[in-house]
Amino acid sequence: MKEITIALIGNPNVGKTSFFNALTGSHQYVANWPGVTVEKKTGFFKWKDYNVKVVDLPGIYTLNARSIDERIARDFLINERPDLVFNVVDGTNLKRNLYLTIQVIETGVKTILILNQMDEVKNLDIKIDTRELSKRLGIPVIETIATKSVDIDSIMRSALADSSRQIRYEIYPKELEDIFSSVSREIQNDENLKKYPSRWLAISVIEGDNFAKGLVQNRLVVPQEKDVSLKIAKARYDFIDSVVKQIEQRPKEIWTITDALDHVFTHKILGIPIFISIMWMIFEFTFSISTPFSDLLSTGFSDLGNYAHSIPGWAGSLIGDGLISGVGSVLTFVPLIFFLFFSMGILEDSGYMSRAAFLIDRLMHRFKLSGRAFIPLLLGFGCNASAIMTTRTLEGEKERLISILINPFTTCSARLPIYAVISAAFFGAFGGFAIFSIYMISIAVALSMAIIFNFIMKNKETTPLIIEMPRYKTPTAKGLAIYTWSRGKHFLKKAGGIILGATVVVWLLSNLPFNAPIQDSLAAQMGKAIAPIFKPLGFDWHVTLALIFGGIAKEVTVTTLGTFANGNLEQFLGTILNPVSAYALMLFALLYIPCVATQATMKMETGSYKWPIFSVVWSLSLAYAVTFLFEKIAYLVI
Repeated sequence: MKEITIALIGNPNVGKTSFFNALTGSHQYVANWPGVTVEKKTGFFKWKDYNVKVVDLPGIYTLNARSIDERIARDFLINERPDLVFNVVDGTNLKRNLYLTIQVIETGVKTILILNQMDEVKNLDIKIDTRELSKRLGIPVIETIATKSVDIDSIMRSALADSSRQIRYEIYPKELEDIFSSVSREIQNDENLKKYPSRWLAISVIEGDNFAKGLVQNRLVVPQEKDVSLKIAKARYDFIDSVVKQIEQRPKEIWTITDALDHVFTHKILGIPIFISIMWMIFEFTFSISTPFSDLLSTGFSDLGNYAHSIPGWAGSLIGDGLISGVGSVLTFVPLIFFLFFSMGILEDSGYMSRAAFLIDRLMHRFKLSGRAFIPLLLGFGCNASAIMTTRTLEGEKERLISILINPFTTCSARLPIYAVISAAFFGAFGGFAIFSIYMISIAVALSMAIIFNFIMKNKETTPLIIEMPRYKTPTAKGLAIYTWSRGKHFLKKAGGIILGATVVVWLLSNLPFNAPIQDSLAAQMGKAIAPIFKPLGFDWHVTLALIFGGIAKEVTVTTLGTFANGNLEQFLGTILNPVSAYALMLFALLYIPCVATQATMKMETGSYKWPIFSVVWSLSLAYAVTFLFEKIAYLVI
């Protein structure tokens, strides 16, 4: 079998992920790029006698690497030299997409233009002469509708066909081409630079690209011409305008469904209430539809636990009270986690999430938080550790540090089992609203902390949020399945690793010394020793111990309580909490210390232990103060 590597590159929201999923299906995995904490998606498929590896590069607008995403894409094309590049573009917006296309072609890697979303092109009554577009760019052009079906056989045959007869129209004026040729010849004659594509390197050096200048290290004589980088950019845009005028016809005025929906969803007055309503509906839907599945799992784990208790000796207790009751108390909420990610997937695939970012960005600027910091904040609802990694795309150091410090206040999915079990035990039909309120408080606290940290650090840096507004579209079942599984599986992996290990530790502590009642166990002694600190919050030693272990991973809070619950966690919670202290526990779990993984990521991203330590002290103090005030006010009102 022959090996081929294909790189997928394109602007954000052009359907690149859908195209990647269509090519690779379930044969894909996510890792980190070497040396950086940015996710790398790789997939595989077989075609005839080829084993094809597909690398999904980050969505970018240019190869002029100013952000880490742009640097990753450029480095992969220049250093890894894939066999093919599939440049996925939005067929309804060629003017915006083709700038990156020109830059990719200049790297010298064989490029195929994937003209995607052709169903939308047809719906908008846009006519595109793809044959003429292919001639003018000098590369094959393939029409696709990635969300519906992809003809892999046709794509691969076109991609591997000899394209040497393609016609390429000149982009740059003669004076620029003369400069490029002169510098390119010098590059080809330099042994240290021969491995790089000479035309790309020549253009990049002349543009003033810092990476390219670092490669040549002043060994070349580069003609100095005023505003040459602006001339290069203007030549590209002029070429694009000329191409689009020749190959595209569109109605003079188009009022689309997207325009109509945006008139409502991004309205300066209605937009935020609509966003809050949609989030409320998601939590109501998630909580309501997942409850029967969670109840079924709970019954199953309870029956398993009862069966395990029939095993004589300590083994039965470990399996029944420890593993099944502890891990099972967390796994019971797997349906809730997966339905939440499924709902979020609908928002993202439909195109609404970009509108939400736009709406919240406008609000965030009032809280003196940079708009670009919203994306890591949004990702924090999945996992704080991975969200903090994405702050590397932020330019200002103070802005980036503030974004790191406020991220743990966005409530990650690991805390959802805590909210779910408490809501089910105490709030019944209002459980979904209780969880929704915690998420809203999470956003309010994060924004408030941004104001405080901006003031403390005297940060005046502000960067506008530049985000793509894709057209609304119907999410596909396959895309939603891949999205939900790729995010939900991390929860299952935790259950088999950290949570399982913590469960065994909690069981040992609660059973040592052996044959002693649990009130006299090491776990009880630990909890009771620290419990006086948390007594003003209405938490007994069980909750205190659970919160201590929850510092490792938030799910372990539920696991620890489940170890004491004798197979019925909701009933057990009713004996140690009341509705006020139960909601107070939800608040405390939201605000108190970041998990170990998040602390480690903070240290890695800031290069210092002081910021994780600061985060732990600050968040723990805040959690205590907020929870204490809530309880005092709640009891006064009640």
